[in-house]
Amino acid sequence: MLRARTYNQKITLTWSEAVVDEFGHASLSEPVVVGEVYARVEQMSAVKTMATFQQMDVVGLDIELRTLDGTEPTAEELLTLAKGKKDGDITAFDNSANVNSFIIGGLPMWLGWELRARLKASLEAIEAAGGTEMTKGFGGIDYTFSVGQWAAMINAVENYAGQCQKVTEGHRAAVNALATIADVEAYDYTVGYPPKINFDTYFG
Repeated sequence: MLRARTYNQKITLTWSEAVVDEFGHASLSEPVVVGEVYARVEQMSAVKTMATFQQMDVVGLDIELRTLDGTEPTAEELLTLAKGKKDGDITAFDNSANVNSFIIGGLPMWLGWELRARLKASLEAIEAAGGTEMTKGFGGIDYTFSVGQWAAMINAVENYAGQCQKVTEGHRAAVNALATIADVEAYDYTVGYPPKINFDTYFG
């Protein structure tokens, strides 16, 4: 039995209109982006490949999926497709500001893993030089905190991100264990995440 292979990546969906010039030559207009989705492709067998996309609210967009051998998908394959779609929705929610954000200065913001690593390196350099404060600009606003406060903020964000990752993986596992399409579609993956950090009140 061929083992299924799964890919998750963001795909940009575009739309081009068919245009005909004065000489009757047909061509496509410049593509217009209609949305971005996470796609999941599964090789179900040696001759059958299926794909599913994260749900989108795009009027007039119709994606038709067929198996390579022309047969109708089985109930098991439809369940797999439903789980794949829900997995894509979970990924999109996990990557959105619904999860990846905290409050500072009354505004939502996020520090990704790479930025947190760079901030740590900057703090180490400032401490090594005997400095006690660091100023960084985000979204056109400068923020100045002590080295200790920056370190505490970065650690808090990393702990929050770790908790969110556990919740996300828990949702994936829960969806994977469901036995019906109805249960998969009804599953609420937006619950269980920790409260967002508000650094305006974090230091008392």
